[in-house]
Amino acid sequence: MKDNFFSRIKKEYQYITNSKWTLREVGEHWDETTDYDEINERTYSYFRRFVDGFKFCSIPDQSYVLDICSRTGNGAVYFHQRGKIKKAVCADVTKKMQTICSKNLSDHKINFETKMFLEFPLPFPDNEFDAIISFETLEHIYPPEIFVQELGRVLKPGGELLLTCPNVLWEPIHSLAAIFKLHHSEGPHRFRTKKNILKMFKSANLKVEKEKTTILIPGGPKFLIKFGEWFEKKFDKTLMPILGLRRIFICRKY
Repeated sequence: MKDNFFSRIKKEYQYITNSKWTLREVGEHWDETTDYDEINERTYSYFRRFVDGFKFCSIPDQSYVLDICSRTGNGAVYFHQRGKIKKAVCADVTKKMQTICSKNLSDHKINFETKMFLEFPLPFPDNEFDAIISFETLEHIYPPEIFVQELGRVLKPGGELLLTCPNVLWEPIHSLAAIFKLHHSEGPHRFRTKKNILKMFKSANLKVEKEKTTILIPGGPKFLIKFGEWFEKKFDKTLMPILGLRRIFICRKY
């Protein structure tokens, strides 16, 4: 499909109206995304997923960590540099991102392995990992309930899951950003409601220990970013859970 304004409208409409898709289709989307890191390096909200996730988590130092749908591996690098990762397994549905991820982690001299998966169950034994990090992935996986069940299965008892995902209210904004080429497309996805996500956690024997909603202004001039940071602090418990872009969940397997 040609990349013009009307083709982007058609594509984004298909993404937000499709109720089902395959992991292979998700992988094909990310394989076609040629400027993932270049775009995200200019986006204030991108690295906040790692910064805020690290701030709120309690993953023990030197853990055996699964980075699920790791893309270019920036999350694993960030957590390794701060002592949280002894060994990382970076699993994904996209060959291209796995190649970039491998180089990224090799350059940072991280003990890691990569693993492709295009179906469930995940290719790992029960109770394998000390911790799991999942950044902006839940919305891309169908069926999400099986995905969360699998995260619970491969996490050790007492282990921690750090999961971030967008607030469902922001789905139209993401689509418009892709249409106007302000950001890369999300590809196949469906943003999930908080109620639905909590239900998934409970079904997978994952207890939510901490929950936070962050980011009001995802990018732009410094004065807007500063205003967004002020707003986050001022209305942390009141408006941010409703209006914020990113939800962060810290879960424990019981």
